Amino acid sequence: MSPFNKHLHNIHGEISVKKSDRQMYTEIFDEIVQTIVEKMHQVDGVFKSLNKGQELFGSYSNGVRIRSPSEFDVYLVLKFPYPIDVLRDKSRPGFVHLHMSKAKEEAWSYCNTPLYNVLKNIVDYNNGLLRRTNFKNWMFDVIETAVERCRVRFRNNGYDVSSERHAVAYNVYVRDLNNPDIKISIDMVPAIEFGPCNWIQIRSYGVVKPSHFCNFMAVAKKSSYKPKNTFAHTFMMVNSRSERDILLNRQHLKPALRLLKSLRDKYEMNRLKSFFITNVFLWQVQIQPLDFWKKPLGDVFLYMLYKLRDGFEKGELKYFWFEEFNLLDILKPKEIREYSKTLNQIYGTMRSYLHQPNLSYNRVASYFDLPESEYDSESEYDSEPVYYDSDDYYDYDEELSSGSDYDEDDFDFGTYY
Repeated sequence: MSPFNKHLHNIHGEISVKKSDRQMYTEIFDEIVQTIVEKMHQVDGVFKSLNKGQELFGSYSNGVRIRSPSEFDVYLVLKFPYPIDVLRDKSRPGFVHLHMSKAKEEAWSYCNTPLYNVLKNIVDYNNGLLRRTNFKNWMFDVIETAVERCRVRFRNNGYDVSSERHAVAYNVYVRDLNNPDIKISIDMVPAIEFGPCNWIQIRSYGVVKPSHFCNFMAVAKKSSYKPKNTFAHTFMMVNSRSERDILLNRQHLKPALRLLKSLRDKYEMNRLKSFFITNVFLWQVQIQPLDFWKKPLGDVFLYMLYKLRDGFEKGELKYFWFEEFNLLDILKPKEIREYSKTLNQIYGTMRSYLHQPNLSYNRVASYFDLPESEYDSESEYDSEPVYYDSDDYYDYDEELSSGSDYDEDDFDFGTYY
């Protein structure tokens, strides 16, 4: 094994979630989410009737969280009992309008029922489309009320809980009063399940299966694209379940993805979202043969760094499910140029490390955001840490490929996928 590859394996061991940390954080997460959702069911009977469970998504779900398992993203999945016409927003690739005329007609025939009162608020009476902001505010009100009513219970159980609203997620922050160093954040995102749409272009080759196109949901994320007369009704389409499946069982994929996230954090590229990096990997999973991910970690990492750099140089990172949607459109041109320059410089330097026989650990480690105790940037001498055994950090693929998404002992909050 070359020095570059050896050092990357060591660094990956440092930044990966340790098995010894995982249970403690997930137990807190499970308790908090289960308590909040149960209270939400008491607060709002309509939510209770529509809620089909919770679903983890993002870095923890995909098994690429780094350093500490302290941040969780969870969908609150809703499914309406009436058919929803999912209309493509032709002006905004990757976004849809949810036509709820059937639900409106049914509810209007039962005036003054709880469902009628909710739909009257969240559905535009003029066109039958779901109003994004109204839907989000209704859900956030339910979450907020539930959190407030659980606050005393949380404190009695040893937790200090605070919360706030954000653009797409309702964020809950938890601090363990018995161990103040233990803190977690939970982003709760309402999502509407609607299944397949006949207008979606199905790519039924490679790793993308026709069944993946039955897993779409809509979240209340706005688009900045015009025209503004339909702006209030746009929802973004997401497919986290299928992404999790596609990323599984590729040897050096997730280590390379974690390393890129750590590199991003080191250089404080805060606008380079994990979602962007994941999409670069999803495209390459479809393009590359399975054996590609078995190449040495250094080769996989450098190639994926190159593809990320290439996207910023071109000013385009395509959304995996809708390639007309350029994820970089939310960034300013100056930000794209700055990130492109930074990534290009890093790639040029690290590429030269691939075959250096006397490459030191600290030289490579200086490019990554490591725990403070593991890398001393002021050290006068280069040090060689003990080579990390993969058993020291958590292997998500090993668990996820065993037949269920999560171990029920770790996540026991009702229905999940």
